[in-house]
Amino acid sequence: MLATSAAEIWLFGDIGYEVTAQGFVEQLNALGPLQSLAVHVNSLGGVVHESLVIYNQLKASPATVTMYVEGVAASSMSLIVMAGDEIIMRDGALMMIHDPSAGARGTVEEIKRQADVLDKLRGEVAAIYAARSGQDEQAVREIMRVETWYTGAEAVAAGFADRVDGAVEPETMRATAMDAVMHLPNVPPALAAALRAVPAPKQKDDDMKVGSNTPAAPAATPQPAPSQTADPSQMAAPVPTPQAPAPAPGQADPAMMAVADERKRTNTILSAARMAGVGQDFAMQLVRDGVAVDAAVMQIQTKWAEADQTPEPRAHVRMVADSRDKFVEGAVQALLMRAGLEKANMAGNEFVGMNLRELARHSLDVAGMQARGKPVLEMVGMAFAPHMAGGHSTSDFGNILANIASKAMLKGFEEAEETFQGWTSTGTLTDFKPTSRVDLNLFPALAEVAEGAEYKHATIGDRGETTQLATYGRMFAITRQAIVNDDMDAFTRIPLRMGRAAIRTVGNLVYAVLTANQVMSDGKALFHADHANLAGAGAAPSTATLDALRVAMATQKDPDGHATGGLNIRPAYILVPAALEGTAKQALESEYDTAKGDKGVPNSVRGMAEVISDARLDTASSTAWYGAANPGIHDTVEVSYLDGQKAPYLEQRDGWNIDGTEFKVRIDAGVKALGYRAMYKNPGA
Repeated sequence: MLATSAAEIWLFGDIGYEVTAQGFVEQLNALGPLQSLAVHVNSLGGVVHESLVIYNQLKASPATVTMYVEGVAASSMSLIVMAGDEIIMRDGALMMIHDPSAGARGTVEEIKRQADVLDKLRGEVAAIYAARSGQDEQAVREIMRVETWYTGAEAVAAGFADRVDGAVEPETMRATAMDAVMHLPNVPPALAAALRAVPAPKQKDDDMKVGSNTPAAPAATPQPAPSQTADPSQMAAPVPTPQAPAPAPGQADPAMMAVADERKRTNTILSAARMAGVGQDFAMQLVRDGVAVDAAVMQIQTKWAEADQTPEPRAHVRMVADSRDKFVEGAVQALLMRAGLEKANMAGNEFVGMNLRELARHSLDVAGMQARGKPVLEMVGMAFAPHMAGGHSTSDFGNILANIASKAMLKGFEEAEETFQGWTSTGTLTDFKPTSRVDLNLFPALAEVAEGAEYKHATIGDRGETTQLATYGRMFAITRQAIVNDDMDAFTRIPLRMGRAAIRTVGNLVYAVLTANQVMSDGKALFHADHANLAGAGAAPSTATLDALRVAMATQKDPDGHATGGLNIRPAYILVPAALEGTAKQALESEYDTAKGDKGVPNSVRGMAEVISDARLDTASSTAWYGAANPGIHDTVEVSYLDGQKAPYLEQRDGWNIDGTEFKVRIDAGVKALGYRAMYKNPGA
């Protein structure tokens, strides 16, 4: 796509209101690729973060950007101007640079944090001014601190502009700047006097260039010369125009200073009203009445106190369209770090340090729900209650707690010290109906095929066991009292333990298969003499008893008779109660047969299998022990999960029997021994 040769953009009005970052980006993108871009500005400033977006978009543009200060570039508009490859001040135009400002309320620590953020913002802005002007950053900070106004020539001398262009009369530019506030009702007397002192623009033979959103001043009707004859109906009486003395070189225009003071008063009052949540109508009435800032703040505080007798300190946060998503994300990260569930970089996360009560109130603020003046228990109850958002009912606060509880539960599930996973297989079931697990027998040995003879089809028998899922679960609750008391254990340690309980429940089912000697599909117990997997005489693990286990597995018969001699199954795991762990390891790891008492007799079962001990076997018998083959090759015990979901599931609902929210932890699992040939039991002695 070829770049358009040139384009123009006009930024007239307050930033964040008449001029927005979103609107600018959309307008810039609509222009497509450009070679050059002229940006004409006339603004007393506005929201600094909006200005930074516009500044960065201009800096990132591949076009050559020329900034024209048509009337005034004050406050954050002067920051935008710094993005220009060339900055041109029109005759009579002014530029003002000062520190960013903001309001804050809350505790001493909260206000200090806000001040730190503001100081960092000041440093970033100062760096931009310094980079453009070539001045030292400390010098620029002083310029900002004292709030400095520049004429065009002064801006050029200071490095904030490149040249002054006289394309427009100074008086016209000053009048254009003044017109920005002429429409305001009840203009304060000092400002009105300054506005009346502004000279009217001079008439020129050619048309005057005026900003697109600035109406041109009407031209004065020319008076005929004495020698001319004029129609009286076409003549207008001359109107005297008061002339104000021009400002001395190096001094700012008093009228412009008055405009800036009025804008600062308006912004301060509106900002204070937004923080207190007293309503825009009340704030605008203070502006229209010309109330001084100090008096306006006192009236706002009084109005706020009437609505909320129990103020909850919090830092002022200016919310944008996706503020709810940002709140949920920030609150979750802050609580995860506080609970020790995750380690994350919390720099810039304003929700770090907030207690649960403060987060509950903040969730209502971002949802646009008014909770000030309500008892704290009622406020927390409102935070738990679902409300409409995005076309469906939801509770940001409840979702945050559910998120933390879910992560705590999964952490407990994953960190639990379970032993069954090593020697069992994992299966998937899609429903709760009884399901037959079909296991194919051995494929017959390949038959000799004589020259020219046909290949014969082999017949494979099958066998199967029936398995079925069941649901296991418990409930716990987080009450309003737990939130008021800032009780983190309610949704961290409790679900952590429930996660451990979920995996422990599955382990209980697995080892119950061994200890209960589950009945198989042939009507006989898993370990039975007819299955050739039960030792005839019980004894502790030793070279001899372990070797007997090995032989029993290896010589298991194929039901179809395809395996000559036996299935040749090899033991992979020895399952013992905790009381026999040492004995079993000694028997399997010793170099010599310890029962012989002769180091000349090697241990024939050394390294034959891995020892796994579990205390649940002690509960049933401290002497019985078991053997199992590799579950990836042979059928042993299968643990099935609904749709393969191994982790427990957390569900949430609003409490009815309790004041708060209830959580249900459940896991859907089924455990079944699928075959007996790869399993073995010695009852011990």
